[in-house]
Amino acid sequence: MAGKPSPMSQIKQMIRLHKQGYAIKSIARSLGISKNMVKSYLYKIGEARLDMEELLAVDDPVLEGLLHSGNPAYRDPRYEYLKERLRYFEEELDKVGVTRKLLWEEYRACYPESYGYSQFCYHFSQLSASS
Repeated sequence: MAGKPSPMSQIKQMIRLHKQGYAIKSIARSLGISKNMVKSYLYKIGEARLDMEELLAVDDPVLEGLLHSGNPAYRDPRYEYLKERLRYFEEELDKVGVTRKLLWEEYRACYPESYGYSQFCYHFSQLSASS
């Protein structure tokens, strides 16, 4: 899929319209996207054998991960390391006096090529919401 990916809310609307039996051309026209983009997303969903009801229920970052698995942010070793330590970070954050800044400093000490603070917070929030 060349070009800029569609916002996940638009993808969810596309899925809803498709489930209601709308034609690809009608979906494309109502969402203001190309027919080829609609076809491409529906093909991806079909090839991956993803359940449309489940796709509509998941949060946008999770849906993006499923449909745009080629996104470099989700293949980054820093992301993988953060993902592996998520449970620990969530447990620590529940303790009195522990802040995200403190967790980030610990993360940075253990993984020198780590994310900056804002990216750490962003990915931590996205991962926490999806777990």
